[in-house]
Amino acid sequence: MNNWNGFPAEEFLFEGKKSIMVFPHGEKCGKWMLKTEYFGAFPDVELRLLEKGFCLGYVENETRLATRADCDRKARFVAFASEKYGLEKKCIPIGMSCGGAHAVRFAGFYPELVRCMYIDAPVLNFNDWPGRLGDPDVERAFDREFCTAYPGVRRCDLMKFAEHPINSADKLIAGGVHILLVYGTEDATVDWRKNSALLIEAMEGTDLLTVKVAGLRGHHPHGMTGNNKPIVDYILAHSDETV
Repeated sequence: MNNWNGFPAEEFLFEGKKSIMVFPHGEKCGKWMLKTEYFGAFPDVELRLLEKGFCLGYVENETRLATRADCDRKARFVAFASEKYGLEKKCIPIGMSCGGAHAVRFAGFYPELVRCMYIDAPVLNFNDWPGRLGDPDVERAFDREFCTAYPGVRRCDLMKFAEHPINSADKLIAGGVHILLVYGTEDATVDWRKNSALLIEAMEGTDLLTVKVAGLRGHHPHGMTGNNKPIVDYILAHSDETV
């Protein structure tokens, strides 16, 4: 790959995982986004920021379910990309759905590597997805993916499971991580009341969380239903902060 949506790009292996860096036309501003999962999906925000001199990075995950190993690899990728391409040592995670789980857990472990983040319809509570019963697709995701990512953990263990992404909230607060949260009120895949609402409650009383509701949107399309300028403006404002 030497081109992504009209922008110069490099594809390579990092620790054996497919990795991609995308560059703006002209001079880089040094700031950069890290797409935490589903590279190429709903890329409007990334494209708008590339036009403003940002770079975009991605490293493939072992699993969609935000294990510590994947978070640690991201930290090493951030250090590698920052040095090789002359970028800031802090990135801007962009996480949609399961990518939100990755973004939140990564930032919880490594707040010093995060400038701010944008998460959209994030999976924060494994009790809801992929742990809930009654939906065959969700049940298959638990059996095929969750049980591989977290061997030996059963649905009945989820109530006391320590690695739900929402359990990173205290670390995000302690690390001063600024978050833009977007969700749709009609999301039947990742119920905002069982995921995003928990983060809203956990971060109540801080000035770290900004919430924008994408109205009657379902799980897709991610973003602000045709007007992503508020998301871009948020990232521009917070990427200029001295942290």
